[in-house]
Amino acid sequence: MRTGTRIIAGMIVVGVAVAAGYAARTLGRAIDLKAPPPIVLDDLPDSQEVSQPSVVEAPILYDLAPALSKLESAVPRNFGDIEARIQSENKRMRFAFAATRTPFDVIVDGLTVRISTVVQYQGRGWYKPVIGPEVSAACGTGEVARPRLRATLVARVSLTPEWQISTKTSITQLTPVTDQDRDRCKVTVFRFDVTERVVNATRGVLQKQLRTLDQNFAGADTRSRFESWWRKLQLPIRLSDSIYLTLNPTTAQLGKITANEQTLIANVRLGVKPQVVTGARPNDFTLMTPIPKLTFGATSGGGMDIMMEGNFTYPVATSLLRKALRGREVKQAGRTIRIKDVTLSGIGAGRVALGVDLSGDVTGRVYFAGQPIIDTATRQVAVPDLDYDIGSANLLVQGFDWLKGDDLRDLLRQRARLPDSAAVGKLIPLAERGMNRQLADGVVLRAQVDEARGLRVHATTHDVRVYALARGYAHLTITKDIPGPKKDSSAASTKKSRNPFRLPSTK
Repeated sequence: MRTGTRIIAGMIVVGVAVAAGYAARTLGRAIDLKAPPPIVLDDLPDSQEVSQPSVVEAPILYDLAPALSKLESAVPRNFGDIEARIQSENKRMRFAFAATRTPFDVIVDGLTVRISTVVQYQGRGWYKPVIGPEVSAACGTGEVARPRLRATLVARVSLTPEWQISTKTSITQLTPVTDQDRDRCKVTVFRFDVTERVVNATRGVLQKQLRTLDQNFAGADTRSRFESWWRKLQLPIRLSDSIYLTLNPTTAQLGKITANEQTLIANVRLGVKPQVVTGARPNDFTLMTPIPKLTFGATSGGGMDIMMEGNFTYPVATSLLRKALRGREVKQAGRTIRIKDVTLSGIGAGRVALGVDLSGDVTGRVYFAGQPIIDTATRQVAVPDLDYDIGSANLLVQGFDWLKGDDLRDLLRQRARLPDSAAVGKLIPLAERGMNRQLADGVVLRAQVDEARGLRVHATTHDVRVYALARGYAHLTITKDIPGPKKDSSAASTKKSRNPFRLPSTK
């Protein structure tokens, strides 16, 4: 009913305009046009999406020191007892040893943690011949240099898809430091070599602690720390009044793992879909997604694309168009037509209307309508299909057909343009400033945003929205290490005990 009323009213206006035009031609005065305003329709739904996620580099630090310190405490510096006789395979022979190890030396190389120590020891042997008294001999005692063993443990470190640290530790070396006699404990009186016995005993001491080391690494709750960061990344960042940035993280991929002394650095690449949006603050609940599983494999690509949503309100757009169009003249059918003023408005269905006030040989107002697009060559919002609105076209048919020439329309198509930078240019420094911030304790986001280029336009009855893509990069610096498990009282008590690995005596 409302649309029908508008059409009838439009016909009445056209009739009045026709009569006025006839009178104007008859009397030789300027033609006065009063075209009806365009019919306003409903807005079209709009959606926009970045097809491919961008990349935010996120090197994550893991402090190995607590787990390694616990291993240092758990494995005693001194073990064995030179007076505690151990039965050999030969029932007539017994031996004893006492060993001292150096502090663990740790070298972290990517996914490999090498833990080494040198064990110095002394040995003694007893032999009971068939006839005669028991005899004994020793090596490495007194002022004589003690034999040495080199022990090396290797822990293979990995991150599981569930974001947990996992290690698998093994003894890769337990041998004399050199092949010289100095590093072999031979009791020469009865040709008995204690070296292999000490190797086996040392292996038992270390082997018992391998599970402890792996459990220490696995005991660190790394997932909860990752989840905390993930939640922080999903919260909207306020850039200005009614302007927000959302990073929208979607995926996580593990790249190369490096090391700095006793700190592992897991280079994680986060897939994000950043957006700068205007209006009300985005709802936290709709942005929150659970942390995804960590994926592995070759990484590719880099940099970050930020989808920006800028807008021209119609008063702002009108102001810009006035500067480009006011005072322009065209000659058409021997008459001079001057643009006195313009007004841009939204008429729904993704279209805009340009009301043009005329002066010169033609006065009054006519309307042009069309659908705005992005001209990527000139980086402007243009309306290439701009043409007389149906109400204005019908009016001109009734005696003013000469005014429908191409000159005025082409001038408007050429000049009625808006620079895309006017809508999104102000968002670039806002986005860059908004992304350079501390997101959480020990988590800092650093970013640089380059110039944005318009992608498309969506006109509504409220504004002209310009969607642009800005290229840049972002880097998440996590300066706070993920700690390993804390030392417990059992480790301290182990360290204080006299000799928890004392071998059974057969005195």
